[in-house]
Amino acid sequence: MKAYALDFAPERGDRRSAVSRLGGEPVWLDEPQWSLSSRDAGPMTFLAQFRVPEGPAMAMAYLFMNMEGAYTWQPDGGQDALILMPDGRVPPWGRQAPVVNGPLLRGADGRAVCHEVRLTPGTVGEDYIQHIGRQPNWLQGDETPEGWTFLLQLDSMQLCDVVVNFGDLGVGYAFISPDRREGRFLWQSG
Repeated sequence: MKAYALDFAPERGDRRSAVSRLGGEPVWLDEPQWSLSSRDAGPMTFLAQFRVPEGPAMAMAYLFMNMEGAYTWQPDGGQDALILMPDGRVPPWGRQAPVVNGPLLRGADGRAVCHEVRLTPGTVGEDYIQHIGRQPNWLQGDETPEGWTFLLQLDSMQLCDVVVNFGDLGVGYAFISPDRREGRFLWQSG
């Protein structure tokens, strides 16, 4: 997968188009699959959607996180979810509901945010934290699911004005399965 530096800016375009974005509302490629917390069955917060590069057809990854205090860095903990569409597969511990709307990502001021993704192609160095493609820059140690493809990583300190908890100075990592039907998201703190 090609490497792209990843940055965000306030979205000015159509918020209902299937483009990569941080915040806003998901634009579903299939039937809605809002992720639910495995602990309390409540809807998780929608964080972002990203186009999955270099596939045979357009695919989208939808990122969710439980922002209500039940945090876990583990990809199979049921508090973070990366849903792939179209034709995605829900992991065994995952729970989804066919609802269109749920909790949205908020800024420090409490208002919902929506930022477009800006990608800069080229070489991404080991010191560049936010990027799509290449390989992850781990904070603590390699936790790549065996056989899975690295999709992207997000730095909680570089996410504009939004509030997420990836731990202290944390970084989130997203992966896709070899058949491109399932996603994993985990985070490490500094």
